[in-house]
Amino acid sequence: MKHISVIAFDLDDTLWPCMPVIKHAEATLYRWLEQHYPRISADFSAEDLIGLRQQFMKREQRFSIDLSLMRCELLKYLAVETGYDPEPLSRDGFEVFYQARQQVIFFDDVIPCLERLSRKFKLGSISNGNACVEKVGLGHLIEHAVSASEIKVAKPDSLIYQSLVERFSAEAHQVLYVGDDPLFDVAGSLEAGLQAIWINRENKPWPEHLTAPRHQISDLYELELLLEV
Repeated sequence: MKHISVIAFDLDDTLWPCMPVIKHAEATLYRWLEQHYPRISADFSAEDLIGLRQQFMKREQRFSIDLSLMRCELLKYLAVETGYDPEPLSRDGFEVFYQARQQVIFFDDVIPCLERLSRKFKLGSISNGNACVEKVGLGHLIEHAVSASEIKVAKPDSLIYQSLVERFSAEAHQVLYVGDDPLFDVAGSLEAGLQAIWINRENKPWPEHLTAPRHQISDLYELELLLEV
């Protein structure tokens, strides 16, 4: 790791727990629908909308790459089903969800560690989700953020990692990628020529069908120790 100049991070479940954020955002959206589009909440429960979201995720490949698009199309579907104008409902409803989706609670190690790491390394991020580094409060630390929806390719496709490498004008082996998902974060980045570390905050077993990375950490303090920061 002596030649590393860039450290890039996954976002959801790497820098903050994801599901509490999504549950909060979906609950916020449902309350908004109850107030402004009551026929939807009359016909669909909050649990119904979660089930529909899961169905939409599987419906088209583009929805797994662009989660914002998926959310907008789901809202249009609900509008049509209940007799509302789909365009304003989708636009305004997604904005309600999106703003709530940025209200993350970082793991305790994240901010202090990223601040120290940023003094020695350039920092980036790659995400298949629709969190915004500026809106969650990391814009001053993350120099380049790559999202699947932006480049129309999702992890573990090598193109998404290569896009980040190019933005930093670096060589792939100079970039260390840190993420929680064995396939999307570790195997994918290694296949693209990056170095990788698995952050395993929940002490999960490594999948037997994937080649294990050289290093595993439970938090970013351990990353600092590895990098001798």
